[in-house]
Amino acid sequence: MKKTNDGFLYVYQADQSYTYAKMLKYDFNCNLIWEKYDVIQALTVDNAGNIYTLGTSGYYMNYVNKLKKYSADGTLIWEKQFTGEIGRLAKNIFIHQNDVIVTGVFSYTLDFFNQVSLTNNSGLTQPYRRGFLAKFDTNGNFYNAIQLGQDMEFFKDSEMDNAGNIYISKVHANFAYSKIEKFDHNLQLILSKEISNNAGVYWAYCPTNLHYNKINDKMYVYGTFAISTKVDNTSFSTGSTSNGIQQSIITEFDINNLNLLRYLKFYNNSFLQIPQETNNNTRTLNNAYFAETNDYLYTFGTFSKTMTLGNTTITSSNTNNTYYGEDLVFFKINLVNFEAEYLFKSDAPQNTPYQNLNAANEIFINNDNVYLSSNFRNIPIILNGTTINNNSGNGAEDVLLYKYSTTNSSNTLSSNSPVCTNSTLQLYASGGTNYSWTGPNGFTSNQQNPTIPNATTNNTGTYTCQVSGGTCSGTFTINVVVGDHIAPVPNIPVLTDITGDCHTTVATIPTATDNCAGVITATTTDPLSYSIPGNYIIHWTYNDGNGNTATQNQNVIVSSPALPTPANTQQSFCATNNPKISDIQITGQNIQWYDAAGNTLPATTALINGQTYYASQTINGCESNKTSVQVTVNNTPKPTANVNQDFCASANPTLEKIVAMGTSLKFYDTAGNVIPMSTPLVNGQTYFVTQTVNNCESEKLAITVTLSSDNVPAKDITQVQCNTTTANSMVVNLHSYEANIINNPGNYIFTYTDTSGNPISNPSAYVLNIGTILIHVRVSTPDGCFKVVRLNLTLNPKPIVLLPDTLDFCEGKSVVLDPGPGFKSYEWNTGATTQTITVSTPGTYTVKVTNVFGCESTSSTQVSYSVLAHIVSVNITNNTATVILSQSGNYEFSLDNFTWQDSNIFTNLNMGEYTVYVRTKSGCIIGQKNFSIFNIPNAISPNGDGINDTWRIAGLENYPGTEVSLYDRRGAVIYKEIIKKNPFQWDGKYESHAISTGNYWYTIKVSDGRVYSGWLLIKNR
Repeated sequence: MKKTNDGFLYVYQADQSYTYAKMLKYDFNCNLIWEKYDVIQALTVDNAGNIYTLGTSGYYMNYVNKLKKYSADGTLIWEKQFTGEIGRLAKNIFIHQNDVIVTGVFSYTLDFFNQVSLTNNSGLTQPYRRGFLAKFDTNGNFYNAIQLGQDMEFFKDSEMDNAGNIYISKVHANFAYSKIEKFDHNLQLILSKEISNNAGVYWAYCPTNLHYNKINDKMYVYGTFAISTKVDNTSFSTGSTSNGIQQSIITEFDINNLNLLRYLKFYNNSFLQIPQETNNNTRTLNNAYFAETNDYLYTFGTFSKTMTLGNTTITSSNTNNTYYGEDLVFFKINLVNFEAEYLFKSDAPQNTPYQNLNAANEIFINNDNVYLSSNFRNIPIILNGTTINNNSGNGAEDVLLYKYSTTNSSNTLSSNSPVCTNSTLQLYASGGTNYSWTGPNGFTSNQQNPTIPNATTNNTGTYTCQVSGGTCSGTFTINVVVGDHIAPVPNIPVLTDITGDCHTTVATIPTATDNCAGVITATTTDPLSYSIPGNYIIHWTYNDGNGNTATQNQNVIVSSPALPTPANTQQSFCATNNPKISDIQITGQNIQWYDAAGNTLPATTALINGQTYYASQTINGCESNKTSVQVTVNNTPKPTANVNQDFCASANPTLEKIVAMGTSLKFYDTAGNVIPMSTPLVNGQTYFVTQTVNNCESEKLAITVTLSSDNVPAKDITQVQCNTTTANSMVVNLHSYEANIINNPGNYIFTYTDTSGNPISNPSAYVLNIGTILIHVRVSTPDGCFKVVRLNLTLNPKPIVLLPDTLDFCEGKSVVLDPGPGFKSYEWNTGATTQTITVSTPGTYTVKVTNVFGCESTSSTQVSYSVLAHIVSVNITNNTATVILSQSGNYEFSLDNFTWQDSNIFTNLNMGEYTVYVRTKSGCIIGQKNFSIFNIPNAISPNGDGINDTWRIAGLENYPGTEVSLYDRRGAVIYKEIIKKNPFQWDGKYESHAISTGNYWYTIKVSDGRVYSGWLLIKNR
């Protein structure tokens, strides 16, 4: 049974062959809307009201599984078929967004459209059935399928949460363990947890039914066991050593980690076997089904013998039957305390010829109604006072639908409960003409609205009224409470805060009103007087003497006087003043000082640098909280200075010349008088100086002064040096000579002038020319003493070496290396000491020369064989010829083998024949090549007079392969020749006959790429 948008669907099998099922759609008032027959063993409904069904038909090894989608009115939208037998009872269909998830079990193989094939992995001829998950979309497109289980595992049930995750439960065939596994919507395993095993107990808990609560996001499991079990390490026992009786447990799990949260012992004394995948007959099922509201989990199941739910014990209607039977039971679980409240059970007339074998099926909730479905064999069955006949008439299974109103009892039966002891209990009933009441303490009545005067606690319990003769006929129950079970109600819902100072006393005690005891005065174990500032809570208790209490809290706020006000929360003092607590500046009454530990401090306590002190004030006998003041005691060090300082007497130094480091310096004489900075210094006198930091003056530092008449020990310097380059001058830093002029030059001031007294403006980059120069240097002290010394500098030239960087010569010849004449000495890396050396071997040759001043210079040349190229071509452009060589090098070129040039280009050449010559700079001959700048005649007269009889173009023989073509004015070729090595000339005949006088056109394609074209006049007359 599944709820839809506008009603519900119910499917039942037409017979036990499962060949056809009947699917019926009802509205919520149980009016039939439509019905149809089909092969259906599982169904679900999406949010749009579309219906999805799954059914298996066929015979052994030729089964066809049909997944179908119907519209809300029962019209078929699509059908998908895949092969392999699916167990008829272990099927579910789930919808999440666009996903359709099918779950179930199979025996041998499943084939999904030749895309995925699943083969039972148990490896047995009669295999254990395996679970599977298959994913489609809402258009029927198949995506994937996976097999579930291993070894002897049985697939039990499946469920889906709000996020689209799928949960499956399974159990070992010998009840060795059971598991719950969690998969995402892509069929990927997220979590697998063993929730039970048989270690130390008889068997594992069998998780028969999974139910996901969409409201509180919890998973509820109905499961069974025999003798003893444990769930997530919580132990349970049936109290019997027989495994013929199964007891049941309803468990609540956290879906995130599958940890057990709560449980309810649903000990229903079932004699029916635990459902297995092979079950085809629903009457053998031991199961329970769930539906939820915000506060309750409604549960529909079966039981035999007796069963206790909360404070109610119920008894089966068939306890004495030879054949065990089971009744239906309906109850709800409070989701706050997880306690069960009994609602009703099924009954049957006594001495029925058939066993009372009933099986609960699916339920759902719509508004305030719970819709129940079940199989039953009772003839008839009675539900909540309503008799339902079995249509088969022979004890075979029938199905029923029952609509239960969660507000049914309150609308039909009511009372003035709860009432106080010795009060009158009033019962009310409606909806019929005849009423039969029964209740606790032997109560019976046929009145519609009976009363019980002077009621006692013995009258507390469940009252049952059989109502007949009206539209609401049936048996109804109501729970009644006699006695004071209601807690007192405070007369002031929210108590106001009590405020005061250190003399606060609570004088007003709150009260409450009890429905039976009347006005009650509150009591408390908390104090009612307060002297210390702070926030307190009084916990009031109202006790009616009948076991009912109420509590109420009231705040007490005890405030302290205002804090004393320090001038600053951080105050500074000078160590030289020996500061005390009494020196801290603060405003307030009756000031009291404390240290960090809370100890009181006298006013004479010496202040400690960095210490924090705490002060309070007392007003009208109430001491305030403490305020803090952090103290800094500054101990200013003496200034730093050389205690013996020397000055030049001639500079007439004053006090300001004394060098001392510090802040806000102040000078004193020996009498302790402050003296100005303009005070003249006296030889041998001692002066005293202090510094002031953070308004704290230091102790005095003594400085003794000496006035000297000659204290600049500078001397003359003569420096001779060689130039670092071959230039006529060198830049020097005159400051570099200061260390030679005087020790510790950083203590002096240097001034440079020439012999005429002109200042040298940039002594750090002074240009020193070749030769000798005299510079005057004034060396001064900071106090004005000075001495002038002579700095005599001589700069000698660096030798200039004439060796080239590179030099080449013809292989087999030699070359002379000469650095130039006029040097005092020569040192070659060959060991030679002569001016020149002759070398015939390539290599690097280095010479160091020394001139008469002793200045040295070193030079190297790289000597190598000349690289000999060859002439590739001579390119002609108009009257310019360019010689192309095979590689670059140091070459020279000539047209007469006499006059040579460095350039490979010859310009302004006349028409004619030429020969170009190429050699290296060292005289190695590269070769020569002929080239021509053509003179092409424009007319010939081949008349045999010996004058201009032939067309001759000199120099074409230098370009073998050149092609000469002559055309008449129609473009016909009358002459063509390929030049070989002979000079070119043509006698003006075509096929040995003179051609006609006229103009002809020629094309000459020179083999070097030049092309000439023009006209030729031929005169034969």
